[in-house]
Amino acid sequence: MKGESSKAKTIFVTVFLFIMPFLGMLLAIISVDKFKNYDSPYIFAFTFLVLGLLVSFFVQKKIKPYLVLNEKMNVNYRNLNILFAIGIIGLSLFVGQFLNEKISRLEKCEQATVLKKVFKKGGFRRPEKNILVINFNDGNYKYIVEKNKWNNINIGQKLEFCYYNSPIGFNYIEISD
Repeated sequence: MKGESSKAKTIFVTVFLFIMPFLGMLLAIISVDKFKNYDSPYIFAFTFLVLGLLVSFFVQKKIKPYLVLNEKMNVNYRNLNILFAIGIIGLSLFVGQFLNEKISRLEKCEQATVLKKVFKKGGFRRPEKNILVINFNDGNYKYIVEKNKWNNINIGQKLEFCYYNSPIGFNYIEISD
């Protein structure tokens, strides 16, 4: 009976540690795609990355006795920490972006004119960027859109944009559909 419980624990820990980094990377990719039009996307990413690292550090200390199955895992626990941290950081970015959008309030929607279209060709480890420079809220904003939307918008065209105000300071704009 004890052998079956130990085997089940081994399988669970292995699957958990295997899935955690991939889940974290997937969640990070999803959240980055959504917070790219925040007023301060780099500050947002840095804030929730550090928060994810801190949460990962404290959670790792608490669950170490449950994850370490043998002496080899104990010796190589730093490698397990990295796998776990990747997952928690991705989760932190995703949850932060999700909560920010839920607590943000629509401040105003208005027509904005597309002043310029900018295409930045991607390369190795650099995605292409399809940027619209718009005159919105008495200033010029860069708004990143998908390629098919970028192709269908012309310079001088008026689009309706909405500005969302976040209580935690990560305001953003969106095209109103």
